[in-house]
Amino acid sequence: MTSQDSMESHEVEAETVPVTSPPGQGRAPAMGGLEAIHRMFPCPLVVRGGTFELPPETEWHAVLTAARPRLEAMVGAVGRLECPELGPAMQLGTAWLVRDDVAVTNRHALLPFLDDMERGTRSFRIDLCAEVGSEADLRCPVLRVLYLAPDLDLAFVQVAQLRSPRPAIPIVDTIVPEHPVAVIGFPHDEAAEYGSEAYQQCFKDGFDREGRGFKRISLGHLTGMTHAVVEHDCTTLGGSSGSVIVDLVRGAAIGLNFGQSFETMLNSGVPGWLVRERLARLERFG
Repeated sequence: MTSQDSMESHEVEAETVPVTSPPGQGRAPAMGGLEAIHRMFPCPLVVRGGTFELPPETEWHAVLTAARPRLEAMVGAVGRLECPELGPAMQLGTAWLVRDDVAVTNRHALLPFLDDMERGTRSFRIDLCAEVGSEADLRCPVLRVLYLAPDLDLAFVQVAQLRSPRPAIPIVDTIVPEHPVAVIGFPHDEAAEYGSEAYQQCFKDGFDREGRGFKRISLGHLTGMTHAVVEHDCTTLGGSSGSVIVDLVRGAAIGLNFGQSFETMLNSGVPGWLVRERLARLERFG
């Protein structure tokens, strides 16, 4: 499926781009969860017990140390989107809380199963504790699909509230292009496609027996932006669809990862201002 928005890729300026930025014209990036590895290092950070270790690359230490408190709070609100009736293939992508009872994910992850959900033969859930070595059970059933964007790869779902709610991830409606970013999600095993030694080194402990992804933090930078799409070079795989793109300096979400642009070979996301706008519309009109 392809976006109905008209977009153009361009190099970003070293200044804040506000929500009032005019929409671009021209190329529309492809949608459908076609994430890819753009560079192996720094390796995505494995989340254990809600925290992470610093990478070997020392140039990331200062920003990650400063970002750690807010980054760890956001990590707790990101879950693996699953359809349990699919068995070993249950992982559909990633979802994250924007309210204590509402999560955002990609439209393309839900569409193939909506009719089955309405018939009661399929269900969705979000596992907030799918981490390496975790025995905690924080699987939140999806109660219903609240919104499917007709023009963006974006969907909101209502989830059962936890007894101890986790803070929703704050979303900002401006982007500072020079800030380092991270993608928090659940890349699943694609060794058949990326069977290199570097891949094995980066992802040696990142999957369960069925190849489902554990929670990871991928580091990178923004590479391009229009009013309707942001592009970044964070390492992702299948399963990263629906991941949150966060500004490591401000400690807030700036986008919703959805896939790869065929022309630029960079990952693309729905900008935070559009996620905020659609969430506000949902809250006003239901």
